[in-house]
Amino acid sequence: MKKVNLLFVTLAAVFINSVNAQDNNDLNFASHTLNVNVPEVALLDIYDSNTGSEAGVIVFNMANATQVGTNAEAGLYGFAALSYTNLYLNYTSVVATAANADGYDLTRQINVQLEAGSTFPASLDLRIMPVAPSVIANGGTTDSAGTVTAAGVALGATNAIGVDALLVTSIESVYTGDLARGVRLTYTLEQNGNFSLYRAGDYQATVKYTLTNI
Repeated sequence: MKKVNLLFVTLAAVFINSVNAQDNNDLNFASHTLNVNVPEVALLDIYDSNTGSEAGVIVFNMANATQVGTNAEAGLYGFAALSYTNLYLNYTSVVATAANADGYDLTRQINVQLEAGSTFPASLDLRIMPVAPSVIANGGTTDSAGTVTAAGVALGATNAIGVDALLVTSIESVYTGDLARGVRLTYTLEQNGNFSLYRAGDYQATVKYTLTNI
């Protein structure tokens, strides 16, 4: 009799487990929720193809602008001799799907400035000339990579230390790629003011780029 009762209990347990496994709502398909989170991204770096590394110290020695040609003896500085090119702004941007609480648009921009605490000679500008962005395959479009300020920006006499200048605007979701991609830059010096304000010395400025919301 005990064996019969034990068999009955065992069968009952199997039946209960079977019932629990069947919720009586099963169909010929099943589904569940999948959440994918895509965060906003704003990343930027500066690649120097002359050195094959991230940009480091760049030196402009104005003595090099007076040693050749018509400026070899006396005359104005030949600023054309002071130029540094083949710098590249590499950047990644993933924009929001809607304007945020602060009212920012769905695009970003790149600003540049001589960072607060820098020193820079009077009556001079650092001219930064950009070229339209280049991106890797499927990294973005001509539009999403943004639009450069065609005339470039001038930092120093024109935009004082600590003042932002707009370099690239209307950036959407884009990945330019690394190395010689993104926005190619050329640095030059140019006079903007009276020669009488020139003072000899070693000046050190930090050129700061920021990828930000508008």
